[in-house]
Amino acid sequence: MRNKVKVVRVGNTEIKPISAREHKRLEKRIAVRHEKLRKKYPEIHGKVIDWISHGVEENSLYVNVRFKDKTQFSLSFIPEITTHYVDLSDISTGDFKMIREYYSRRDL
Repeated sequence: MRNKVKVVRVGNTEIKPISAREHKRLEKRIAVRHEKLRKKYPEIHGKVIDWISHGVEENSLYVNVRFKDKTQFSLSFIPEITTHYVDLSDISTGDFKMIREYYSRRDL
């Protein structure tokens, strides 16, 4: 005789517990994901964090992670919108016929 799966209701939604097989599959996917993340910055894997700081200075956001071995991992972010090109085109025929190019970024 099979055990009946207990359904839990959250509001109007019925939620069934996941099977042991599905749980194992999810754990494996999570483990693979975590291993991939560990390889992203191998220099900091396994270190013990002393403290984390963050702040905004001169229009940039920074995040610092200080480790017990007196090393620091820093991230700095700046908001930037860069123009790649500016032009005027005629699209009345369905094609983009360029009338004039005002600016085109050359360093990309």
